Amino acid sequence: MAKREYIQRHLIIIKRLKNRPSSFEELHRYLLEQQDITGENFNISQRTFQRDIKDIYTIYGIEIKFNKSKGKYEVFDMEEEKDYDRIFESFETLSAINLSNHMGKKIVLERKADKGTEHLHGILYAIENNWLIAFQHQSYWKDEPTYRTLQPILIKEAQHRWYLVGWDTEKNEIRNFGLDRISNLEITNNKGISLDIDLTQYYHHAIGIETYEPAQKVIISSSAYQAQYLKSLPIHSSQKVVKETKKECWFELFVHPTNEFIMEVFKYNNTIQVIEPVWLRDEIKKRVQDMMKHYK
Repeated sequence: MAKREYIQRHLIIIKRLKNRPSSFEELHRYLLEQQDITGENFNISQRTFQRDIKDIYTIYGIEIKFNKSKGKYEVFDMEEEKDYDRIFESFETLSAINLSNHMGKKIVLERKADKGTEHLHGILYAIENNWLIAFQHQSYWKDEPTYRTLQPILIKEAQHRWYLVGWDTEKNEIRNFGLDRISNLEITNNKGISLDIDLTQYYHHAIGIETYEPAQKVIISSSAYQAQYLKSLPIHSSQKVVKETKKECWFELFVHPTNEFIMEVFKYNNTIQVIEPVWLRDEIKKRVQDMMKHYK
């Protein structure tokens, strides 16, 4: 069986059982419906499905169990941090691009600079086995690259870039480095120290990679028209509507109000404004006034 078909079936099963627990018969009918849409062969036996359950747990860490009281299979203890909808979306995009290559130019992709994703496998291997890594890092603010030794902890995506986050052994602190600015990556033979740090929580309220301002409540308002866009594509996962009229909508977020957040606000031009906290509103006002000086 083709690996593409195998992975796609797994993701369809995960997505279905996450959203709607099903008996094997119900799941089988759903797979056949998806088969008609995708053109793949998803006609599986009960025995193959049981093998899929084991493989899904081994590969993705997602446990599927049979609930006897409901007579249905369902996903158990799926971690919130693992965004499998993103994986499913990426796979669907890849499949569509693959199809497009055989049908002519039907999809136009935005050209982007190198993101350093060639380092992902090596870094993840080092994290899993607690190895220190060494690399050269080219800062935007320095002419020459610096040589760094790091205990990698996690990889974070932010603002369409990938970042390596870890313990800098020289500075004895948590640092982050853009993968696109890393070169000559080496996995050393030295083990890292025991670190009791949960960086997934550390970045829980971050917009991007910055956390230097304490996380706090931020209120923004937008036009009713722009609110529809913000509802469909929230600035942050904590975003919620607190007030709405025919003309305006107020959103509450709990975030680190850093420069990255301010730049996100500027992206929406004059369609949104910060209401609270006052100091952040004043900072944005100051930046707008400074910007206007350049256009006199």
